[in-house]
Amino acid sequence: MPKISNLPAGAGLFLLMSAVFLFDTPSLRAATGNGAAPEFARMADAARRDDIAGLKLALVSAIASEPRRLDELVAYAVAAAPRHRDTLVATATAAFPTFGGRINAAANGTPVTSSGTTGAAVLPIKPTASPGEWSGEIELGGGRATGNTETEEVNAAAKVGYTRGPWEAEATASYDFAKDTGTINTQHLRLGGDAKYLFTDRAFVFGLVDYDDDRFSGFTYELTQAAGLGYKVIRSDDIGLEVTAGPALRLSEVKATEEQLVELGARGGLEFRWQVSDNATFTNKASVTWGDERTITENTAALTMKIIGSLSGRLSYHLEHNSGAPAGTEATDTLTKASLVYGF
Repeated sequence: MPKISNLPAGAGLFLLMSAVFLFDTPSLRAATGNGAAPEFARMADAARRDDIAGLKLALVSAIASEPRRLDELVAYAVAAAPRHRDTLVATATAAFPTFGGRINAAANGTPVTSSGTTGAAVLPIKPTASPGEWSGEIELGGGRATGNTETEEVNAAAKVGYTRGPWEAEATASYDFAKDTGTINTQHLRLGGDAKYLFTDRAFVFGLVDYDDDRFSGFTYELTQAAGLGYKVIRSDDIGLEVTAGPALRLSEVKATEEQLVELGARGGLEFRWQVSDNATFTNKASVTWGDERTITENTAALTMKIIGSLSGRLSYHLEHNSGAPAGTEATDTLTKASLVYGF
C-alpha cells in the first residue's frame, strides 16, 4: 500500500464532479431520446405499471424536451391514466405555471392554439423551474454495539433531502457515543452526501462522499468518494429498488502508524424500500467497496412505524465488515438500535 506524505486537497473529487457534469452532455441526452416518441413509450410503460410517480416525471420531462407538443403529450398521459388526471394536470401546471390553462384544456381534449382557439399546439414554451422540495428527519435513540466496542450507547442522526426536476440530493450525519465509569468506549462520527441526476425516468448518474471517524476502528479517518451509473429497477408508490455501480477512491489514515493510504477501486450499492402499510415502511441499504487491499461491506435494515403526526419509531440493524482491519481490531462491527424519528 503506498504511503502519501501530502495528499492534495480535494483529491478524488473528480469522481463526484463527474456525476454532475460529465454525463450531462448533449450526446448523452440525445442517446436517451430527445424526441417525443421515446417519451410516449416511457409514459405508456409507467401507466402500464401504474407507476404514477414515473408517469409524472416522464410527462414533465417530455414537455421540457418537446414543448411544442404540450397538448399532445398531456392528452396522451391523461388517456393512459385517466383516473390520475387531476394529479397529472397539477404536476404539469406546477412545472409550467404559465400554461396552466392550456394544460387543463389539453387534459379535457380541447388543445388551445396561440389565438386561443382549439386545435394543434403551436406556441413554444419556456419551462419554468419548480422551486424544488425539501425533506428531512431527526433521529434520537439508543442501541447495542458489538465488534470493536461491546456496549450500550446513545445515537443521534439527521438527514436532509432535496429534489428538483431530475436532481436528487441528500446529506446525512450520525453520531454514536458511550461512556462507562468515566471511560469513553464508543465515539463514532459519520458524515455523508450524495447527488443524482436522472437522464431518463429510471437511469441516473450519481456522486457520493462518505466520511467515517470511528475512534476504535484502528483508523483515524476513512474518506470514500465514488461516482457512476444507477438504475431504478422498481419505482412505484409501494416498492422501490435501485442499484448503483462505479469507480471509487478511498483515503484513510492508520491510527497506530499515522500512515496515509489511498486505494482506487469500485463501489456497488443497492437500496430497497417497501411500504408495508400506511403506517410502516421497511428499508434496506447495502454497499460493497472494493479496494487494492481490502473490501468494506455494509448493510443497514430498518423498520419505521408511524406513531402520530410526524413522529415515528424505528428499529434498525447495521453491519459493517472490513476485510483489511488493522491488527488488534475486529473485522466486523454491528449496531442494533431503537429510536424516535421526527420527519419534516
